[in-house]
Amino acid sequence: MRLYLACFDIEDDKNRRKLGHLFLHYGQRVQYSVFEISLKDERQLDRLRAQCQRYIAPGDSLYFYWITQQGAAKSKDVDGNPIAQYPAVIVL
Repeated sequence: MRLYLACFDIEDDKNRRKLGHLFLHYGQRVQYSVFEISLKDERQLDRLRAQCQRYIAPGDSLYFYWITQQGAAKSKDVDGNPIAQYPAVIVL
């Protein structure tokens, strides 16, 4: 499994909500436009990126940051607690 941080800035409210809903199928929201998502491999990331294209307009942004196992293990919240790690989940 690969853990990614998906961060976006989408101007259109409808597209922003739809993109957020899509990401909830892969992980959890950590801030309004930031999600921790878990994917099996790079091919699954490519498929997700292709799905996201319908919600992205010129001037919008969407970034996927890969968080390695070592990086995730060392990551903490503001209180010093380790961040949760989630398995890949796909809800159809």
